[in-house]
Amino acid sequence: MSKHIIVPTLALFLLVATASAQFDFGRGNADGERYVGGPRLGESQNQIWRAGVIIEPGATLETAQITIPVPMEWKEQRIININEEKMDASLASQIVYRNHGGGAMEMVLQLANVRPTRRMEIVVAFELQNYALLPPENPAQYVIPARNRVPREFLQYLNASPTIESDNPRFAQMYREITRDRRTDWDKVEAIYSFVQNNVKYDDQIANRPAKGALAIINMPRGQWSADCKDMSCLFVALCRAGGIPARIVRVPEHCYAEFYLEMRQEGQARNAPPVGFWFPCQVSGDYAFGGIPERRVILQKGDAFPDYRNPPKKTLFLTESFQGTHPLGSAPPRPRWVHEAVAK
Repeated sequence: MSKHIIVPTLALFLLVATASAQFDFGRGNADGERYVGGPRLGESQNQIWRAGVIIEPGATLETAQITIPVPMEWKEQRIININEEKMDASLASQIVYRNHGGGAMEMVLQLANVRPTRRMEIVVAFELQNYALLPPENPAQYVIPARNRVPREFLQYLNASPTIESDNPRFAQMYREITRDRRTDWDKVEAIYSFVQNNVKYDDQIANRPAKGALAIINMPRGQWSADCKDMSCLFVALCRAGGIPARIVRVPEHCYAEFYLEMRQEGQARNAPPVGFWFPCQVSGDYAFGGIPERRVILQKGDAFPDYRNPPKKTLFLTESFQGTHPLGSAPPRPRWVHEAVAK
């Protein structure tokens, strides 16, 4: 007989000092890249992102599936090289990369009849070039797109998702109040950003806890709102979506921020011409950074509704590692140790 296991993910991010990138691996939709406009690339830094798992000897597995989030390409994140750093060649040939909704990539490895007599290490190193983003030169030319002009792959960023309860009518009411006196669409989004920054106190004591969600913040007594970067970003995204502005979470090691999507106003453009839109970052917690961001850490995901391997078919805010499989009854289950660290290049 066999026993099915789902090993919880215990994440430990190790961030080392970092510095320039081009390898077309899972390029994320940056849309508008062929047009002049949107955020501009700033200074870059090169770094190595190591992702993998270590399995100590002694465990016996009849079957196992390992999934590990890995970087993908974005406008501000280029992949120069991928090196299967520590693994048997037969294992490397079994790796499959899976894209989740255009917002995250994961490495998938299927194993069978594993009886390691020595420590098994499966580590892939990604050489990256990450850029800071500078705000656009003419913000007034960007407008909130009509829903029927939002690219199909971005419609998900108008809907509610875990911890982003944008379908609650309170958020639509708050959006109207916050943006009532703003003249341009850029100003409306910036008003939301300023509202969250000015009304939510950053609390670093809860940084390692699961996200509470946008609704949990506004359920607190007014004047006592507090949250970490996850929940402050969730509140910003919820308010944007309630106002018909596509928005999403961007996750980097030990931090997250938000992005919003606006369309460039095209003078004389034909009615049936495809929209030209851009994603703009904003750091909701911390120093002011709206429309551009100095952040150059590894981008691990963009989006906020990923498979929850510990509780299918539910969704979760962050895509995490998973180790699922079967082992003989009476044998000790494996205790995987995850590798995810940035190393200076």
